[in-house]
Amino acid sequence: MLFSYSRLNLYETCPLRFYYKYILGLPECVTAPLALGKAVHQSIESLIKGSDYKNAILDGYAACDFHREVSFKEIFKLVENAPVVKNMGETEVYFRCPLSDSPNSPQLQGYIDLVQDGRLVDWKTNRKTYDILGNHQVGLYAWALSKIQKKEWIEGSIYFLRYKQERKYFFSPLEMEQAKIWALRLAEEIKSKLVLLDIMPEKVNEIFSYTPSGACGHCPFVLYCFRDNKI
Repeated sequence: MLFSYSRLNLYETCPLRFYYKYILGLPECVTAPLALGKAVHQSIESLIKGSDYKNAILDGYAACDFHREVSFKEIFKLVENAPVVKNMGETEVYFRCPLSDSPNSPQLQGYIDLVQDGRLVDWKTNRKTYDILGNHQVGLYAWALSKIQKKEWIEGSIYFLRYKQERKYFFSPLEMEQAKIWALRLAEEIKSKLVLLDIMPEKVNEIFSYTPSGACGHCPFVLYCFRDNKI
């Protein structure tokens, strides 16, 4: 089974939302923050590959399908804050790695925004900053990169484009292993729940239970949740 950091993080936040999105495949609208993030990432990638600013921003704008809540000006402002130069590294590096040595191991996949020798960078368009160790994303990406480059230590970096702030950390083999264990634990838990679901489909709301939080106000499936759980 194939997982990503975003899938695992969503499951940990709310198993029922994970079920609606990834098991049922319910559609959800592309929000402005998601569209903006896609546009900015594409623009930065184009810059690093040698495009000029105007064409790079156009590439980004096209990548988000000219989302009505995203402006050329906003994309440009964020991209302008990125400390990038032509050919500074590999962009959007895809990885797919087994999370254990088992033949049936769950697989972790993802894209790393920028890869250099022993270093990775993740561009963020968030309105709030956070500590690089506040979640397992960079640790997991560092673990994957350590496998690809055969490095013991990996420097991970988050760059918050709105504030020109960088958070860096050198991940040790132990810390990368801990991030991988987190991913493996959740992946195995999801697999076990899917087996239970096949046996007891009527118990779906108990197997994939909802977790009330401040995120409920922004959940695209909140009406389904109210209906199915009689909240």
